[in-house]
Amino acid sequence: MTIRFTLLVLVATSLTAPLAAQFRTDKRAADKAYELSAYTLAIEGYRRALAERPDDLETLSRIADAYRMLNALDTAQTYYERAMQGNRQVQPATLLGYAQTLKSLGEYVQARPLFEAYASEADQTVGTQYAASIDFATSQQNETAGYSVAPAPFNSPEADFGPTMPRPDQVVFSSSRIAESFSGVADNKPYLVQRNTLGALEAPVPLATGYVSRGGSAGPVSYSPDGSQVVFTRNSFTPGTRMVPEAGIQMSLLIADVSEAGMWNNVRPLPFNGNGYSTGFGTFGAGGQAIYFASDRPGGFGGYDLYRARQVNGNWETVPENLGGTVNSQGNEITPYFDGSSLYFSSDWHAGLGAYDVFRAALNDANRPSALFHLGGAVNSPRDDYGFVYDAGQRLGYLTSNRPGGRGMEDIYSVRFTEPLPTPVTAAAAATAPAGDGLATGPQPGVPEGVRVGEPVPFGTVRGYISDSKTGRPVSGAGVAVTKRSSGQTATAQTDAEGAYYVEVEPQTVYDVEVNREGYESITFPVTTAVDPAPDAFGNILLLPIERTYAAAVAPPAPTVATDAPTDTQAAVADPSTISTVVAKGFSVQVASVAAEPQLSAYSELAPLGEVYHIRDGDRYKVRVGNFATRDEAVAAAQQVQNLGYAGSFVVVGQGPVPQTVSGGPSTELAPAAAPPDTSAAVLAPYRVQLGAFAKPENFDRAAATQLGMLGESKRDALTVFYLDGLQTISQAEAARNRAQAAGYAGAYILQLVDGAYVKQ
Repeated sequence: MTIRFTLLVLVATSLTAPLAAQFRTDKRAADKAYELSAYTLAIEGYRRALAERPDDLETLSRIADAYRMLNALDTAQTYYERAMQGNRQVQPATLLGYAQTLKSLGEYVQARPLFEAYASEADQTVGTQYAASIDFATSQQNETAGYSVAPAPFNSPEADFGPTMPRPDQVVFSSSRIAESFSGVADNKPYLVQRNTLGALEAPVPLATGYVSRGGSAGPVSYSPDGSQVVFTRNSFTPGTRMVPEAGIQMSLLIADVSEAGMWNNVRPLPFNGNGYSTGFGTFGAGGQAIYFASDRPGGFGGYDLYRARQVNGNWETVPENLGGTVNSQGNEITPYFDGSSLYFSSDWHAGLGAYDVFRAALNDANRPSALFHLGGAVNSPRDDYGFVYDAGQRLGYLTSNRPGGRGMEDIYSVRFTEPLPTPVTAAAAATAPAGDGLATGPQPGVPEGVRVGEPVPFGTVRGYISDSKTGRPVSGAGVAVTKRSSGQTATAQTDAEGAYYVEVEPQTVYDVEVNREGYESITFPVTTAVDPAPDAFGNILLLPIERTYAAAVAPPAPTVATDAPTDTQAAVADPSTISTVVAKGFSVQVASVAAEPQLSAYSELAPLGEVYHIRDGDRYKVRVGNFATRDEAVAAAQQVQNLGYAGSFVVVGQGPVPQTVSGGPSTELAPAAAPPDTSAAVLAPYRVQLGAFAKPENFDRAAATQLGMLGESKRDALTVFYLDGLQTISQAEAARNRAQAAGYAGAYILQLVDGAYVKQ
């Protein structure tokens, strides 16, 4: 019996050893494929490994995650449940993946306790954020926000994504469908859909560009407004795998000139690409002089952030601008789209219905995001919803989604908008929207002072008012041009004695309104009418009077650089003979402006960037990091300062006081700052470019404006006027004005020094 038992043990051992070895071999191969984001191959290996060890925790967790990356959520849920059977202690990443899978399946009740458990066991911030998003999803999933959505007729069983509208009668999108020229390698390429004379979409055809992509596929694409250029993403998207950051996508951005025949010529990478991170989903801004994109480059808020790069003097910026914490988050923000008034994008962090939701960011006067809106439960679903584009003139848009019911992995959906504004994310978010600036940036509530209220409006028309921003009184004789954006049709009117004008408009239509009056700054702003426009739909527009700024007469100065003055440098100089040239020495970054004398030790994390100091300006103390030799160095330092949490920091001209060492050892605390230099004697430049005037100067993005040139400011009554200074010739002034207008300062204009005063040219 003993001999027989020994033989049985030896036989069992000889069978078990090869099975264990085979398990390790299959799992290692699967793990390698998983790390390379080859999820289909990984699943094959994990399935073989599970045939040998059905309850292996790590294998169950990884195969579940692989299925989630392939959008096979029902199968992913099954494997997650197997991993958690018997209340086994799974890794936090598995717990989070299971919760996200349940949320994407719309099983909100089951997902919430898993997010709460993740908050307790792993990351409180992440778990709490996603648990709170469950409450939002439950309350908003049936809110359409005025949109209706339908599958596009040109979808295929393969991945279709990245729609754009180069013209009102065209749609360009990317697809993994197999064309006649199939090379045997699965990839994706751009396709064109044309709308015929009857308004119907024709069958898609491959977009003829003459460009052969190497190192990845080409798409999505975005054309400049005039069609002369195209920016496109060179991607590593794998058909069948979700095209989102966590699935391991790799991207870079290229730009090309477009010939009259539509060919892509002079294809070149954009200078803000980089090694070790991805840059993609690029789209031109409404003016064509800016590119918005997503990137996981270092220095962001976390994951993929949204950035903007401008074209300055024909060259694209090498250091793009992060669009800030209103849109960017600890999670991922992708696929930006700027329509000239709002920024649309998708995020997996902000409170939404599922994995990636589409949001709209309202912008302030500096084109910086200021308030966030969710696009509701028609545009969004519990799955991935991204790549949203929209033409307000047509009230038509498109988006990409992998929601159930489509033809392929990703499908394109057409979007119709039937109401004037989407639903706010939260009441708190809506409350953060910028208030009026005292400048004509759009209709304000109410009517001018002294105007009788309740006068009837002629049938079929709406009424607007124009008033003086300084006195509040009506402005008569102002010319008003109202242009329908979709057709270019323009109606004109003139304000009466009460500052009122009347115009016929259509419901649910975007209009551009231009107001001109001698003695006032001209302005242009958009208005979107409601389903049933109210009689006073165009509100009250505040015009800013043009006032001469007086100073002592001086001869045209030699080229100089004005210092960054802590007080208004435009004060009158009593004796012209006392004027002397003040040359700035270097640049600094302003970090904060506080009422009490600051303790510089509170800013110790800034010490590695430069010398931390403060100057006194009236009853305020301005904290700065300084002594940078060039503006480029200062701009780079300002970006680092912003990344450390000082979002309002900006570059100023002028070197700060030399710091003194405090006895007793090293310290970031400096000796009291020297008195600010006397800038009242600064030589005035022959030209300036006015960017805008604000009753609330904190709404002005100084950091963005300093990238256009030397930034100056002065007070005019209750308004703060911002301008580009130090311009010596008219050609410099015209170039600065063009840069400003391209950057979003549509009302920028040139001021010329005439008889000691700056007047509008």
